[in-house]
Amino acid sequence: MSAKKYTPTVNKQEFDACAPGLRGALEQKYAASKADEERPKPNPATQGAFDHLPDLDSKTVARWSSTVKDHLGCRLDPSLIRKGGYDSFDAFWSDVAPKLRASCPNGPSQEIAAGAGVAL
Repeated sequence: MSAKKYTPTVNKQEFDACAPGLRGALEQKYAASKADEERPKPNPATQGAFDHLPDLDSKTVARWSSTVKDHLGCRLDPSLIRKGGYDSFDAFWSDVAPKLRASCPNGPSQEIAAGAGVAL
């Protein structure tokens, strides 16, 4: 897979501006995953058997890639997602947001640069 597929089209300053919107959209995805009607109901017979599972698994986070693309212009690089998942949405955001920001270019956004004829 191409690295460009996972390179944001926004620069770091633009990331800072759109991060609250991205976080809000991902929090909605998180809330929807918790309210999923098809989720199995708790079973007293298996109580405690699955306590070791994270609140937010890495596969669920990977499915949020299109939401990241809507805000940053790139898909979520699976290598940024912690294997094993996260204990909470805040733990996820604290881990992934700095990695996403670090993957943003420093200069003008790629869309602006491409439109101005600047070599990327």
